[in-house]
Amino acid sequence: MKILSKLNESLKSNIWLFKGFLFSIIYYVVAVMLYHVVAEIHIQEPKTLFSPIDYLIPFIPFFVIFYVFIFYPFVIFTLGYFLFYRTGRTNQFFTALMIVYAISYITYIIFPVMMIRPSPEELPNDFLSKVMAKYYELDPPLNCFPSLHAANSTLAAYFLSKEKKDYSILWWFIAFMVILSTLFVRQHVIADEIAGFLVAYFAGYLAERKIPTSKDVGNKKIRMIIFVVLATLISLFEVLSYIP
Repeated sequence: MKILSKLNESLKSNIWLFKGFLFSIIYYVVAVMLYHVVAEIHIQEPKTLFSPIDYLIPFIPFFVIFYVFIFYPFVIFTLGYFLFYRTGRTNQFFTALMIVYAISYITYIIFPVMMIRPSPEELPNDFLSKVMAKYYELDPPLNCFPSLHAANSTLAAYFLSKEKKDYSILWWFIAFMVILSTLFVRQHVIADEIAGFLVAYFAGYLAERKIPTSKDVGNKKIRMIIFVVLATLISLFEVLSYIP
């Protein structure tokens, strides 16, 4: 009985770790694997949502820095922070994230939107442009409305600004620059970004009010180590996959 009691206590004290890994796996399936499946499923021919302003926006290599090299660490570290470190808000953040993907994927299927972007051969020959050329090859010009770059960045800024209010300007600046970058790397149009922002803000607002926070569980140092190590490794893996 004592062994069972100790085992039960151990499971309870480490439930945050199992939960974090479970949610990480679910996120990978939804955000990575399902993303490409959804791109192949639509009930009508994809449309474009170009406004007159969108036609005037040029490709600017500088914005690849925000689109690839800042976006992925920003989102991945935020995800790791709320899944493995700030365990009292895990349910809240993860629910908001799933709402974003549910709304986005349903929209992609019933109202598919595509992007008309330059061919890789039309891009400049500098390093950042080559990174974007490889991105074009790996990511089909579908699943555009709403923009997941805009939605994920907005959701990260929304929750981080609640946690670290002194840095709110920084979080929202990063989100704004990522949103802007999607236009200048020719991955999205303005309507995609507006939709992505609104979907994420709605999801964050809803989850924050419907799902209560709780006390963080687990050893603080262990939570920090797991969060930082995993987020660093995954960020490097993701970013390096786009290096030509």
